[in-house]
Amino acid sequence: MFQLSFLNTGLLIFAAATILPLVIWLLAKRKPKRIVFPSLRFIKLSKDQDKKRTKLKNILLLIIRMLIILLTVLAIARPMLRIPGAKPGKKHPPTAIAIILDTSYSMDYTTGTKSLLDHAKTAILEINRLSTYNDRLILISSDPDWNRLHSQIYAEDIPNDLIRQIQICHQPAPMEDLINLAIRKLADTQMPNREIYLLTDRQNQPYPAKPELPIHLVPLPQPDSYGNLACSDAKPIPQLVQKSRSQMIEFKLSNYGDQERKEVLVKAVVNDIKLAEKFISIPARQTVTESILIELQQDGWQKGYIEVMDDRLSPDNRAYFAFPFYLSPRIAVISESSSLPPALASVISVYKGTGTLTMMHPLSVNSAALDTYNLIIVQQVSSLNQKLSEILQEASTNGKGILYNPGRQISADYKAFLNRSFGINLGDYGTGEKSIDFVNRHHYISTLVAGKDNPYNRISDYHSARATSAANTILSASGDAVMLASDGAVLCLMDLSSLRNRFLLDPAFPVLMIRSLQFLDNGSPELSKLTLGDRITASSITLPDGKRIDLANRSLTLTEPGLYIKHGSSDQTVAVDPDYLEGDYKPLEIKANKYYKFLGSNWKEQIFYSRLGNELWKYLLIATLILIILEIILVKLEEARPVRTDSRE
Repeated sequence: MFQLSFLNTGLLIFAAATILPLVIWLLAKRKPKRIVFPSLRFIKLSKDQDKKRTKLKNILLLIIRMLIILLTVLAIARPMLRIPGAKPGKKHPPTAIAIILDTSYSMDYTTGTKSLLDHAKTAILEINRLSTYNDRLILISSDPDWNRLHSQIYAEDIPNDLIRQIQICHQPAPMEDLINLAIRKLADTQMPNREIYLLTDRQNQPYPAKPELPIHLVPLPQPDSYGNLACSDAKPIPQLVQKSRSQMIEFKLSNYGDQERKEVLVKAVVNDIKLAEKFISIPARQTVTESILIELQQDGWQKGYIEVMDDRLSPDNRAYFAFPFYLSPRIAVISESSSLPPALASVISVYKGTGTLTMMHPLSVNSAALDTYNLIIVQQVSSLNQKLSEILQEASTNGKGILYNPGRQISADYKAFLNRSFGINLGDYGTGEKSIDFVNRHHYISTLVAGKDNPYNRISDYHSARATSAANTILSASGDAVMLASDGAVLCLMDLSSLRNRFLLDPAFPVLMIRSLQFLDNGSPELSKLTLGDRITASSITLPDGKRIDLANRSLTLTEPGLYIKHGSSDQTVAVDPDYLEGDYKPLEIKANKYYKFLGSNWKEQIFYSRLGNELWKYLLIATLILIILEIILVKLEEARPVRTDSRE
């Protein structure tokens, strides 16, 4: 079946003028009734015979005049005819087009010398070239923030500079949201012809089953075989026994391709300096855990990444890490006693190595003195006056880690302080024997000892406490919290000076205490490792690109992988890895149907699908001219015909 449409549909209303000649003719035929005298009857009969002969010509003239008006109006409305199988014309009616550009990081996959995103940008520029001043174009990316600024209605074309500046995003919006946004934007154009084009690598993701408008997928180059390497989960291996500048970094390498990758180069970069390289082979469809040895150059924050080289998809090639390292940490112990319990002293001796340990009496502590220490231990303190409470709160605000180990007798003020800080209800000092029956396997402090046999898991001297938040509990015995953790603080309720606590002899105890000190020293990867979508709090932050911004609401949502620096009384670096969901390519499962149409290599001829073939206005004007000439000929012939006289007159 052929298809007919008009570029200027609104002008078709003037086609109603076609009936004007008919109306005039009908009105002209209405004449008053006449009475014929007998003497004139023969003359009238003669004239009626002449009228019958010209009646056909009059009707023909009427039809010609009506056709002249109709064809003139149709020509002005610019009709277009499309016949199946025939090549469509170059013209198209005014059309509103929404272009959905997939900017998820899998679009950065390189084919040849260009990424899929670059190929998609080229296709959008081609659509720009094919559009006219009557068209309206809308560009929608996978980045919601970009869409809020730039997804507006453009007349004729989208600015080329805007297209070239588009980058991949690491938190793409769901495809269903993008399609719904395109439909809403197209409705705002108030144009009858609306089309949606999607440029994507066709990686599988949820799509709406029956969108309001058909989705046309523009083809992009597809690789013969998809191969991708991803580096993830980089973290330092804790030095539990003896500290040195030789630090092992553990990481994972995933091969999402169908072929083994041999001798792949991996490098470690710390503080913008390449410190190590390593060649690794990875079987097809496998993930391997590896480590690389680096020599730390200085104390302080060690921030960097492990990167796998020579890969087609670069956004997931880096795994970031950040941790503070102090070869000689400075530890301040606030205690009413002049010495530490042997169990705690031995752990601190191993942890500090060549560092320093300073004993301070609670009455001699001041803020300036604590500023020079890496972490603080409050041990065997019975009373916490207002001054000491404020000093400890200030130290915690400044990023100092604090370990609390209260003595046998503690004041009501000290109890209230611990209750507020750790979300507990602290009870009396107990001497009944209990067994440790819960070890938090998800917390950094206890993850190494969770699930292990603990032959000496009994405690006898401790402060009973009920935790209001299970997430803070590290150890518990018969419902009583034994060790808890909060932001930058750890509370140990066992009496570390009591020999009745057999748990002090268990191999798990020194591991827990050293991991606690690492946690307080900001040395745990969990403290400096976040994921995309998390929020961090600070007064100002340096972004991965080096730009520093001030936060009005002291909060920022992480949208890009990399290294962030939180600025405050003491700076802290946070490592953020990419989302690895798109690293393993899975093809789109949607089949071609009336809702989703897969365009071919000749997609440039298929877009603007509402165009309806070749224009007919020239042919209509020629036909109109012929009819006008025919009308003139008929009129002149009628005028030139001699008047017939009746012989009986």
